[in-house]
Amino acid sequence: MPVSPLDLHRAYRRLFESADGKRVMEDLERRGSFMRSTFSTDPGRAAFEEGRRSLVLHVKHMLDETHFINLKEITQ
Repeated sequence: MPVSPLDLHRAYRRLFESADGKRVMEDLERRGSFMRSTFSTDPGRAAFEEGRRSLVLHVKHMLDETHFINLKEITQ
């Protein structure tokens, strides 16, 4: 059964607002090169590192309330 975008956003928030979720996010940020360059002279390595970073950016997007304001207005 498909999950609505708003329900998925809420699930991400519940998970990552917990103490364990915050620790996991810190680990993902470190491993995912969130605050540092993914540049490499090796194109394969650069693509790999950017893929990791992309996943962290997706999680952060899912946690950002502003991306879901319109959905909340529609469902209320």
